[in-house]
Amino acid sequence: MSKHILHLLLVFMVLVLPSPQLLAASRSAHVGPATALSSGPAASARIAPRHILVKLNVAADTPAFLSRANKEGLHKLGRVYGSNWYTFSIPAKASPRAAAARARNLPGVRMATIDPVVWIDQTTPRDPLYKDDDDPSIKCDPFIEICEDLDFVDQWGLFKVQAEGAWNITTGSSSVVIAILDSGLDLDHDDLIGKIWINPGEVRGDGVDNDGNGLADDYHGADFVGDNVGDPLMDDPSSQDGNPDIPMGTWDTTPIIPVFSGDPSVGDGLDNDGDGLPDLGVFHGTAVAALAAAMTDNLSVELPGEYEGMAGVCRDCKIMPVRMVNAEGGGFGSDAAAAIYYATDMGADVLNLSWGFDLDALDAVGEAEVAVITDAINHAVSQGVIVVASSGNSGGEAVRFPAAMVSTLAVGSSSWLDQRSAFSSYAPVGEIPDNGIDDDGNGRIDDVLDVVAPGEAIWSSYVYSVFEAQYSYILGDLETVPGLDAYENVSQGTSFSAPLVSGYIGLLLSQHPGATLGQLRQVVRSYAVDILDPEGVGSNLVGYDQYTGFGRVRMVVPPILPAPDDLDGDGLSDNLEMVLGTDPLDVDSDDDGLTDYQELAWDGDAATYSPGFDTNPLNHDTDGDNVMDGTEALGGSDPLDDISVLVWGDIDNSGGVNAADVLLATRAALGMMTLNSEQLARGNVAPLVGGKPASVPDDEFTVADLLLITGKASGSMSY
Repeated sequence: MSKHILHLLLVFMVLVLPSPQLLAASRSAHVGPATALSSGPAASARIAPRHILVKLNVAADTPAFLSRANKEGLHKLGRVYGSNWYTFSIPAKASPRAAAARARNLPGVRMATIDPVVWIDQTTPRDPLYKDDDDPSIKCDPFIEICEDLDFVDQWGLFKVQAEGAWNITTGSSSVVIAILDSGLDLDHDDLIGKIWINPGEVRGDGVDNDGNGLADDYHGADFVGDNVGDPLMDDPSSQDGNPDIPMGTWDTTPIIPVFSGDPSVGDGLDNDGDGLPDLGVFHGTAVAALAAAMTDNLSVELPGEYEGMAGVCRDCKIMPVRMVNAEGGGFGSDAAAAIYYATDMGADVLNLSWGFDLDALDAVGEAEVAVITDAINHAVSQGVIVVASSGNSGGEAVRFPAAMVSTLAVGSSSWLDQRSAFSSYAPVGEIPDNGIDDDGNGRIDDVLDVVAPGEAIWSSYVYSVFEAQYSYILGDLETVPGLDAYENVSQGTSFSAPLVSGYIGLLLSQHPGATLGQLRQVVRSYAVDILDPEGVGSNLVGYDQYTGFGRVRMVVPPILPAPDDLDGDGLSDNLEMVLGTDPLDVDSDDDGLTDYQELAWDGDAATYSPGFDTNPLNHDTDGDNVMDGTEALGGSDPLDDISVLVWGDIDNSGGVNAADVLLATRAALGMMTLNSEQLARGNVAPLVGGKPASVPDDEFTVADLLLITGKASGSMSY
């Protein structure tokens, strides 16, 4: 690529030309926001913040318990009707989980736990395209059978990434803005019309640059392409404006081949760049935007009472359209940079970049030329904006730029069979993530893949180009016109994987405002699922690998995020771990079954270690009673008190070992039941060391444990 060509060929787009049998659009373009029941508030807390639940043993000495509880700052609020569960207020600065952990050590307590917050679960979208199929390839052949529209559609990707689990926590926030830097959007599309960002500083249609940012009427975003129809030699910067829309124009069907007059964002029917594919990129931005944040549970205007369209990942986030790709599917680096600066400065939280090119094709001078984009992305990242980029469709060993930048989230493609897509570009062999070193010697640091996401047989919102309308007209379809919206199989590409991750980032930011790139990257990576190797045979590639990064995305919205600069993801920053002396690369530095964070937060304060109130993250047995802290906490005794000891063998936590424990132990040893973690902590007594259970349990329940519990219950053995 010569130094004079900053034209980014968007090789990530693969377009299947539509036939008359493909889904027809809804001719009405004015659908308001969904009026159906929402999934409930996107609550900042999923547990009661100021009280806990305590369950007492049947034979508990209630006055003694209440006396001890009051000394711990726990005060009885009431009783759960019809039970021996009670609610207790907790100290002002205590966390519910820490308070519950301490309450478990009080006399007579059988269980103590947080009080979860529940919401009405109405998260499954009712959009007709929200369907799942084990094999989303087209099942209906329109040439030999009559096909219904819904025989074609399938949003299998949302099911594969378990989006509904994330939606149970949050469906997004209108304060989170996802910028789609692409070929423009059909702003009136039925699944997008209610989602478009509004510039609060601009007056719509008055021809004035009200907010002084250099663009007049950028009410819904900006267009940095203008009149460029895709000829690399033609560009008119003065035609750039504040309109990123893909609108309808004048469609003249008088000639044999109809002629369009109007905004060039919808194309011109010509192959301007000589690649053999006229108007390749018109639909792209609309499809990408809908995958990230389409309206969901939106009612149809044409068919009152019926739901319409598809589901987006972050249904309540806003979309900021910024056009920097022409109708042929390419764009100048300068326009890409302008789009990045614009979206950042106008308040976008996430930038979706479903485009790029191969840096290996550039010489040293060529690489310097992309500095305009590098600078723009660095500016965005410095402002806290999260940049998501597609890895490329070469199928080879090279993550494309800008996905190769260490400051972006690089996304490849996977199939419905949970394999890396054959076309999905992957990381160079030998490159190690996050070590700040150019391990493979290609001149780039940490140019790895983060994750893969569904990118094959993808259905999304669509808009028709001039060429497609001409093609359809010749085949006898007189209703398809340029700019018409629809829903189509947009085929495949990492272009369509990236917006799923952008939408996921939108969900995470909605639940955790202000989260950093490091925190979000850690979440996206840590919850990803290891999938099959590139050929789909053999064992899964565990952990990081060059083909799929850290795995296929699984959308989990955790209650807390790892602290910034938290390499091991245990919730403590690396700096704090170095101050404490714990290992910033080890979640549990003393291997006692409690994470470093849990130990530091034992007293409700995760910022400092308080001897006597926190368990020691550098000592696996804080109270010196020869039982690990984690085992004591799990089994119901106090790891800070060597007098509070486990009753070994008391599986049901009744206060002693009896026939009920023998019955449970028998069923467990015979495989008739599985002990939960708390039961196992108390019942895991074999082998005996020095006449008592080992301080480090073997985590197995066998006949040996049964025999020891039986001996203690019968009085023939003590330990």
